[in-house]
Formats: sequence, structure tokens, C-alpha cells
Amino acid sequence: PTTPLTTTKWSLLLDVGLQPGTWMPKRFPGWAESAARLPLDINVEFTDVPSDQREALVGPKDSTFKLKVCGDGISTFVSEKGQQEVQFTDGGWCIQRPTANIRNAEGSLVKPEGLLRFWLDCPTGARKRDAEIFPGTRIFFTTGVWDDPSGLAVLEKEYESVVDELQSVVDETRGIRGANEADEGVNVLNRLADFRTLVGNSQEFDRLISKKEVLERASPPAGAAKASNGVKIAPTGSLVIKGNNIPDWLPGSEYLILGTFSTKPLDRK
Repeated sequence: PTTPLTTTKWSLLLDVGLQPGTWMPKRFPGWAESAARLPLDINVEFTDVPSDQREALVGPKDSTFKLKVCGDGISTFVSEKGQQEVQFTDGGWCIQRPTANIRNAEGSLVKPEGLLRFWLDCPTGARKRDAEIFPGTRIFFTTGVWDDPSGLAVLEKEYESVVDELQSVVDETRGIRGANEADEGVNVLNRLADFRTLVGNSQEFDRLISKKEVLERASPPAGAAKASNGVKIAPTGSLVIKGNNIPDWLPGSEYLILGTFSTKPLDRK
């Protein structure tokens, strides 16, 4: 794949538990009803090795590559039974290029450069009180990625320019209104010219606000994780699992929200 995401390594921080809108308790009565959270972490590398598996949710097979678990793939956490070990095994990843706005893990509309989807398998499962990953579960991850550092620099510069233009319009409008309020003797022609300027400023203000919102939806949110080569991943992503055994290429496939996750690059302190 022609993306600098390849060969980068990241730490994934999973937060398994109840999320708004999840059907997990309906499919598995009692699941996480105590509001318990199951925290796990695992290190992975996005390789350029073609995957021998396909998942419809992740992407087409010819665009799916191997997601390698670093080290022995063991994650640990402390439950009411003491320290527990959880095994993760290799998965696959793909970047989809959205053409329209999508909703992020917080429910806001965004349009990232890419929608990063991947999976890992958890053969051992894990349980903390009633928050559980069942043994043999395939976990699917979805988050935003910005993998064109030079394009991102252009985007940031354009955003700064729009913000400066907005400030200029605001300052000019305040100046005109302040002058008119201070001098009631201004003649009608001058007031008309000022009115036209204010109308023009209002239209320009609306245009710039609209442009600013578009740029914000396309930009990485505050707190995005950044690798040393400039690739950025959104601060929060979603975790889902399959809710039934229907093949993903048939109608009726169901995915259930398992929790959220965040990322941290392993090549930066």
C-alpha cells in the first residue's frame, strides 16, 4: 500500500464495556451491567504483507494487509482473581477513503483522509467482573487516519489563513459599528456605504465560517496520536464484534459495540 502508515508501530489501549447504543446486553444478558470496564493494551505493526483473509467490514481482500502483533501478543490486567494474561494474535488492516462525512466515536461528523479499519483475534478471551471478551472473539477496530503529512501541512496553513480572514472581518465590522454609534451626524450616503460594507462582511463571514467548518471536519482532532513520520490517528476509535454467525457477505450480518480504544505511537516518547 502507498501509505506511510506501513511499518509504523502503535500501542492500542482497549476500553471494553458498556457504550451508548450497544446491543451487547440484549444479545448477552448481564453483560457489563455493573458498569465494569476491562482495560487491555497490545502493541501492533501495520505491515505491507498482503493478508490471506478478508473481512467485509475492513475492506476488499486486495487492499487488506497483515496487522502484526508485536512480541508474544500477551496483554495483562488485574481482575478480582488477580493478574490475568490475555492472548492476541495477528489480524488484518485496510484504509478506506470516505467520500462523505462520517460519525466518529464521539458522534461528531468528520471527514478524515482515511478510515482505518483492522481486526485482531483474542483466542483466550478476557473477563473482569461482567465485562467480557468471549474466547475466540475477533475484535474489529475503526478510527480516523491522516496519512498524508505534506497534505496535512497545507490543510493546517489554509485553516490558519481562514481564521485570520475571519478575525479581519470581525475587526472591520466592529470598527464600522463603533464609529456609527459614536457619531450620529454621519451623512446618509456614508451610512449607506457602511451598511453595504456590513452586508458584504456578513456574507463573507458566513462563507468563511462554512469553509472553517469544512476544514475542521477534515483535520485531525485535538489529541490525535502522531508518529515520527507525521501520520496521525484519531484520539478515539470504536470496537465491535460480530453478533451472529451469518457470513459477512450475506445480508443480516450484525456487529455489536464492544467499547472504544485509543492509540499511541511506539516511535515517540
